[in-house]
Amino acid sequence: MTRRQRKHEAQMNLWMMPTIYILATLVLVAIPLSLDLYFNLPTMANGFFNASASNTSTLVSALVSGTLLLAAYTLNSILVALTSFSSEYSPRMLFNFISDRTTQHILGLFYGSFVFMLVSFLFVTNSSRDYFTAVPISSTLVTLAAVIAFAVFVNHTTTWMQMHNVVDAMKSESERIIQSTLIDELEPYRCDEPGYTFEDYPGYTYKASSSGYIQLINFVDMIKQAKEDNVVVKLDAKAGDFVLKGNRLFSYRGPGAQDLQIEKYNKLIQTGHKRSEIQDVDMSMNKLSEIAIKSIGNDDPNSAINTFHQMADLMINMDASTTLHPYLQDEDEQTRVVYNSVTFSTYLHEGFGRIRHYTQKDYLLILEMIQIFIRMTDSVSKKNHSIIWEFAHDTIMHIPQTAFYRADRLQLLGYLKRLAEVTDHDMDYYELEKHLQVH
Repeated sequence: MTRRQRKHEAQMNLWMMPTIYILATLVLVAIPLSLDLYFNLPTMANGFFNASASNTSTLVSALVSGTLLLAAYTLNSILVALTSFSSEYSPRMLFNFISDRTTQHILGLFYGSFVFMLVSFLFVTNSSRDYFTAVPISSTLVTLAAVIAFAVFVNHTTTWMQMHNVVDAMKSESERIIQSTLIDELEPYRCDEPGYTFEDYPGYTYKASSSGYIQLINFVDMIKQAKEDNVVVKLDAKAGDFVLKGNRLFSYRGPGAQDLQIEKYNKLIQTGHKRSEIQDVDMSMNKLSEIAIKSIGNDDPNSAINTFHQMADLMINMDASTTLHPYLQDEDEQTRVVYNSVTFSTYLHEGFGRIRHYTQKDYLLILEMIQIFIRMTDSVSKKNHSIIWEFAHDTIMHIPQTAFYRADRLQLLGYLKRLAEVTDHDMDYYELEKHLQVH
C-alpha cells in the first residue's frame, strides 16, 4: 500500500483520530498531576481553590462515569446515523460520515477526556496528598468541554443527515478528487495530440497477475520510468475498473521495449479487493446517482431533484477544469503514457444514465432533468452539446406516449424544443414531437 493509500484509509477509519487524542491526553494530563504532586500547588493557592483528597477522588470518579456515558451516547448516535444512511440511501455514504473531520474530532475528544479522568483518578486515589488544586479544576474544565462537544455533535449529526447537506458534502468530496487526480496530477502532462508513439516498433502486452479493482495508478512515476526506458505505455484499464487474472493490463512499445523490466511498471499500478475513491472519478458520480435512485424509491422527489442539481454542477466543474486528453508527455514533449480517460459522455451516463431507468413515468423528474440539461448547455463546452441532446433524445424516445397527461406532454415538449434550439438540433425535435403525439 502506497503512502497515498495509507493516508486515505486512515481518514476512512474511526480509530485514527481517537488514538491521536488519547496520546495527546496522556501528555496533557501530566501537567495538572505535576503541579499538584511535584510542585505542591495547593500550598501556594488560595484555599478556595483547594479540594480535599476524598472530595477530589469522588469528583473525578463521577466525571469518569459521566464522560464514559457521553462517549457511549455519541457512539450510539453514530451507529444510528450509519444505519439510517445505509438503509435509506447508500452504504457508500457511511465512509463520508466516518471520514468527516468534525465527527472524528468530537469522538476523539470524548475518548481523550475519558482517559484524562481515568489517569487522574488512578493518581489521586494512590496519592498521600491531603489537598489538590490543578486536578479538580482541570477535570471540571475537560468535562465541560466534553459536554459542549456533545451538544455540538448532536447538532452536527442532525445537520449532516439533511439530504441537501449530504449531497453537497459528497459533491465537494468529488470535486476534491477531480482536483487532485485530473488537474493537479495529470493536467501538467496532458497534450491534445498523440505525437510520436513508436507505432513502427513491435508491441508487447502485460496481463494482470491477479484479479481485483484498479485502486491507484502512479502516473508521474510511470512517465519518468517510460522516459528512462524510452517506451510508450498504453493502459488498458483505468482506476475503478475490475480486472480478472489474465486480462490485458497495459501494453508498451519503443526502442527499449525488449529490455523492459516489467515489474517496475507493475508496482506502479495498485490493485485491491474494493474500489477506492483516490482516483476513481466514476465512483463519485455513482454515489450521487445512487442517492437519487434511493430518493425516488422512497417517494422523495425533492431530494432526487437536489441531487440532480449537484450532479450537473459536478459535471460543469469537470468540463471547465480539465481537457481530458488521454496523452501524457514528458518534459521533452514526447508521449509516454496513454490511458483511458473519463469523458463527459461517460460521466453523463454514469450519473443520469442510471437514474432515467427509474424516472420513466415520473413527469416531475423527467421535466427537471430536461431543464437541467438546458442550463448545462450555457456552462459546458459547445462540443458536449450534441452529447447532451443525444442523451435527452434517447431518454424521451424510450418513454411510453401514455406515460404523461396531454398537458404534461405539452410542457415537456416546450422544454425539449428549447434544448433542441440551444444544441443546434432543431430538426431532430420533430421526431420527439411525433413520438409523444401531441396535436
